[in-house]
Amino acid sequence: MKKVSSLDEMVAAVPPHALVSFGGGGMVRKPMAAAAALAARETPVRLSVFLAGPEVDLLLGAGAVEQLDYAYVGLDALGLSPNFRYAREKAGLAAVEWTEAMYIAGVEAATRRVPFAPTRSGLGVDLMELPGIPFRRFACPLTGEELTAVPAIAPDVLFLHANEVDTLGNVRITGDGFLDPQLARAASTVYVTAERVVDRLEGMTERETTISRLWVSAVAEVPGGAGFTALYPEHPLDYAQAGEYVAHCADREWVRAYAAKGVPA
Repeated sequence: MKKVSSLDEMVAAVPPHALVSFGGGGMVRKPMAAAAALAARETPVRLSVFLAGPEVDLLLGAGAVEQLDYAYVGLDALGLSPNFRYAREKAGLAAVEWTEAMYIAGVEAATRRVPFAPTRSGLGVDLMELPGIPFRRFACPLTGEELTAVPAIAPDVLFLHANEVDTLGNVRITGDGFLDPQLARAASTVYVTAERVVDRLEGMTERETTISRLWVSAVAEVPGGAGFTALYPEHPLDYAQAGEYVAHCADREWVRAYAAKGVPA
């Protein structure tokens, strides 16, 4: 069964208050076109992100985020995420910080369809003392060792951007796949935008990450869908466009106009 759709159809299908996640990492292979379309809609969603970057900053700047779970939010070499910093320091955003190891464990729990996963990450750090955290210390029933229980992370909707997909929904990512394959198995709905849609993927290499059509709900051809973030080998990070974004993104009206015109500009 062919799974070709459009970005507009994908975004329109995301219900208000859905738990949304994004693939890629930092300033690499971010689904910026999808994030801009969600931001332009201005319908509040909850976010759960692993290595987040400008896609989350954009949604925060548009006022479209009501809750955020994250392991990292930043702009790598361009510094801190301005709207994330404002949301955490001054706007009272409901947020939970995870360590990267805890986040990976939570996603793996969801792929196994169990409610939590054990990990050693989090023990002995201040994170475990924060109010309202969803993590719990417990004694291993087999060894008695103290461990951390982290809840499963099962996004309602996951957006990925890839180098290439086929009409059946198979995905090819050149370079680092980050946590995308695991998130695809954990999420209920997986939408993939790509530089190219082809009839059938062939000739995979060891430098590529693949995701089976079994986990993909729909694909759409969106050339330039990673925006100014890097997409190997198509293009590097566009520092000029990224710098322009950082210089203006604290202005809510500028962010709304940026999102409304779509990505790429």
